[in-house]
Amino acid sequence: MTNNNTASNNFTIEDYSTPSAPVGMAQKDSTLTSNKSMLLPNNDLEMKTDNIFATPIAPDIDDLPSNYFDTLIVPNGAILYYNDVTPYTESSKAEIQRYEKGVLSFDQLVDKNPDQLWLYFMTYLNEKPQLKVNIHGYYTEVFLLSTNAVTNSRVVPEFSFSIDLSPYICEQWQRVAVIPSGKARIAGETVTFRDALEQYTLSNKKIKEIVLKKQCHGWNLEELKKKLIALVRSTGYQNSINVTYNRVNYQIAARSSSKLSQFANSTVVHVLCCISCLCIIFGPIHYCLHTIGSARNTIVAEYMMMKSDDIFLQLNAQIIVNSVIQRSRNSYIAHFT
Repeated sequence: MTNNNTASNNFTIEDYSTPSAPVGMAQKDSTLTSNKSMLLPNNDLEMKTDNIFATPIAPDIDDLPSNYFDTLIVPNGAILYYNDVTPYTESSKAEIQRYEKGVLSFDQLVDKNPDQLWLYFMTYLNEKPQLKVNIHGYYTEVFLLSTNAVTNSRVVPEFSFSIDLSPYICEQWQRVAVIPSGKARIAGETVTFRDALEQYTLSNKKIKEIVLKKQCHGWNLEELKKKLIALVRSTGYQNSINVTYNRVNYQIAARSSSKLSQFANSTVVHVLCCISCLCIIFGPIHYCLHTIGSARNTIVAEYMMMKSDDIFLQLNAQIIVNSVIQRSRNSYIAHFT
């Protein structure tokens, strides 16, 4: 993080901090192309093709953030591909709860039956994850309190707009893989998606959980963040810029149908964990219950980006530039063609 502070209205901060809920980034060498048009074309907008759109070198996997899972370490024989799955004729009937992260089920139907658990995951894998980029511009105003000689400061927002990147995410998942733990890799163990489902349904734990995480593959989001900052700077904007990402519907989870499991995940327990000193008692208990019940394996589904981030920038540069100049506070859907 780089911060440059100046006590004036031209106060400038170069903010390259990661968002509070960072989104994983992926290498660019697997970007799909498609003629599919999901939005009206922006023929009235000129494409901006400055050299800030130059293709960066993809990072080493060691540089990827902790919430991005590399499926390349999974043996090809253990990866489930979309084209290899027989289409189901009927959607899962398991009861679900919807929330920002995705869907969650406590239904007995998926508790002990691997076939029903399979159908549950296949049903909600058909709902692709959503991704937005948020671009904020602001400066910090420093002032002197009249009552004493102490200075204070406040953030003054100048623009704040978001662009929905969902049109660039493929409607269908491409592959599902179980990411082996470090210990499993050393032992040479391989776990398939079906193996993970059977391990979960065979467990007799009162509290247990299995989670599938959806991630987008094909864009380097950290590099895109730098390009967006450069594009905003090209308008002459000199104050602080913050670029973050928001994910929605990126998780499918199932938990034990036991009363203890439902209690551990109830609103009452969550409230108790947050109220004053009770968090000291209930917080660790709540965390331990989830840790003990969590599946050993990390399951990941990948959805490919249908066009490169360079094309996204070329098609949407004018929207971004205009939003900065007009000090916009609106939300937009990314142009795809």
